[in-house]
Amino acid sequence: MAETDQTLEALVEAIAGLTPDQRRRLQRRLRLSGLWEPEELLTDRNRLAVAPALARRPGARPSRRTTPTPLPATSDTEYQSPVSGKVVRGAPTEVDGAVEPHAMPPLPGQAPEQPIVIIFDGGSKGNPGLGYGSYALRWPGQPQQVVQLRFGDRVTNNEAEYDTLISALEATLKRLEDSGADPATARVEIYGDSQLVVNQVNGRWACNEDRLRVRRDRALALLNRFGHWRLRHHGREHSVRVLGH
Repeated sequence: MAETDQTLEALVEAIAGLTPDQRRRLQRRLRLSGLWEPEELLTDRNRLAVAPALARRPGARPSRRTTPTPLPATSDTEYQSPVSGKVVRGAPTEVDGAVEPHAMPPLPGQAPEQPIVIIFDGGSKGNPGLGYGSYALRWPGQPQQVVQLRFGDRVTNNEAEYDTLISALEATLKRLEDSGADPATARVEIYGDSQLVVNQVNGRWACNEDRLRVRRDRALALLNRFGHWRLRHHGREHSVRVLGH
């Protein structure tokens, strides 16, 4: 056991020295090799052994990663976005970037070479009140789609923002899987004007409310199924221009 602990400690030290890009490449290779399913090593024995090794590291301090530790695979099914209505429409012709002229559609069974872009926004009529949201899905080489969502009553603005993001990620993963593409080979770029959602998902802000924590965890579980993801904040005016609200 001592020899195993020493090996694990050496692995931890090696991984700690990797750049963020090198860590993402390592995670992708583990997924493709079948050792990562989807966010944790297949054997609980190895996963449990890593934790004590981390705790015993001399001078150990909190990780500077912007993304919280990946969740167990079971968390991926704990929360479902409460969509009560859905309308899909094409992008307005005046929206910049609705169709990327130089992007090529992916081959059958493959993810796009360029990043898939998602723009999302949510809110409620009253706070809490009737929840709603919209997201734009920009699939390389294809016309943009804008999806409008309705949620139930007694929904807060923050809950609607999270539920819209979750719905967009679920739809993107389903589209990849329906085409026979492995989500672990896809990249997604996501933009929203909610400081709270962006900073909580990226691990910069704490998430102390259970009703938001379960949504954050669901969003992270979905995001970590992609080979690479990036969630960024943009100004309110960009959401209004693309989504209309």
